[in-house]
Amino acid sequence: MKKTIALLLLAIIPLACPALADKLPSYYPDEGFSRTGLVDAVYTVKSRIVIDDIPYQVSKSAIVHSLTSERVSIARIRPGVRVAFKTGSDRSIQEFWLLPANYDRATRR
Repeated sequence: MKKTIALLLLAIIPLACPALADKLPSYYPDEGFSRTGLVDAVYTVKSRIVIDDIPYQVSKSAIVHSLTSERVSIARIRPGVRVAFKTGSDRSIQEFWLLPANYDRATRR
């Protein structure tokens, strides 16, 4: 009996975990994101960032949201991190959202 339950759990858990991991916090936009990408490089002194091979200026007042906190330090933006972002009228990044590594833009997961 224990072996059957263990096998059942091994079959169900991998199916349930992606669904739990994919749910974004309520302070993330319901409509999704227009811009997402993988951070390639961060140049803090110049307030520049490269996302998917495209360089951007980062606003000095940029806000960063994480999956566990509505506001976190901009230091959380590092190479290899998947992000969504919003630019202002001057094309500088005003706001970041940290995304799960398995985020799928098409399905908002």
